[in-house]
Amino acid sequence: MGLLVTDLVFAEEAWLQRSQAILKSLEGQPRPEWLNGQTEPLDLKRQAMQVFETAQSIQNSALSIRTESSLSTNQSNNPLKLLFVSFSLGDAALKGIFEEAAGRDDVLLVFRGPKPGQKLPALMADLKRLLKGIDPLPNIVIDPTRFQRWSVAAVPDIVVEQDGQSRLHVRGVSSLSWLDEQLKAGKQGDLGTLGDVSEIAEIDLLEEIKRRMAAIDWKKKQQQAIARFWDQQKFEVLPAAQDDRDRTVDLTITAPRDLIAPNGQLFIRAGQTVNPLDKMPFGFCLMVFDATVPAQVELIQRQSCQDKKARVLFLATALPRQDGWEHLKTLETRLQAPVYLLTPDVRSRFQLQQVPAIVEQAGNHLVVHERKVPSLQGAPS
Repeated sequence: MGLLVTDLVFAEEAWLQRSQAILKSLEGQPRPEWLNGQTEPLDLKRQAMQVFETAQSIQNSALSIRTESSLSTNQSNNPLKLLFVSFSLGDAALKGIFEEAAGRDDVLLVFRGPKPGQKLPALMADLKRLLKGIDPLPNIVIDPTRFQRWSVAAVPDIVVEQDGQSRLHVRGVSSLSWLDEQLKAGKQGDLGTLGDVSEIAEIDLLEEIKRRMAAIDWKKKQQQAIARFWDQQKFEVLPAAQDDRDRTVDLTITAPRDLIAPNGQLFIRAGQTVNPLDKMPFGFCLMVFDATVPAQVELIQRQSCQDKKARVLFLATALPRQDGWEHLKTLETRLQAPVYLLTPDVRSRFQLQQVPAIVEQAGNHLVVHERKVPSLQGAPS
């Protein structure tokens, strides 16, 4: 019968890697569907809270070793006999407890965590060593939250848990047969300490995670994440326009299969040719430019869209890597609007070739206006 091991993962620096974005909400309105390839806004505080909440949720995914059958108490209101144990009891005593609890779905053996300086794999190896030859396996869990909930400060300690309440509590006893007799006799409540108890050899795993979280220099992590973002960011760099040029982009597509609306209605038949702009206006005016070239920024700032009702979106092909966030902030202040990074899918969808460029609707197609910046035009005659 195999062991089921649920890995417990400590908070590591990897959570910062998920904070790769410079997109901000566009005046509280949903981002256009074709921009959904962009990542979410950088929000280190939210990420940190998620890590902390993960640490607090150990009770929902405690590290466990159990038989293939589920605990019967997980499926009913039957009492669950919690026997709190520690390696401080000694190998012989623990093995005896394991053997008595083997195959009992109403018994859960609870450890608080690993010993000081011990990694979880080493703890699991110690448990496997003591469990060798025991079949069926007892139900064992590493759950510091139960130690805290029932104020367990020494072992052995038994709590009979039912409907979230303590039906019986006794310290200094590890005999399950004795416990069964007491319950059969109708004993309830706190029976006190009836035998020798030992200190708990293991650390409180939850408190250790909280300590690690408290020791993290979040400001430093934030600065490191910001620095890494611009060092690692891949830009969709486009060459500068050498001449003024207007190009049309036909969005007509041929459906590869039937497209069905959510209500079951046939929207487009397979093989049917459709131009989305015949059904719905584009509604946007895209300003695409290289933010590392001042002349392009200046030209884009002076441009206007033919459709005055279209929402203007500024898309940068590149931003300065040095102090990138400050440059972005300055640029958005100058343009008085959010600035997005151009993504590969947007570049491909609108057939962008050179910058600066303005993309807007004209009839049932899009027009890409590429403009040569004044700095490349030469001196006036």
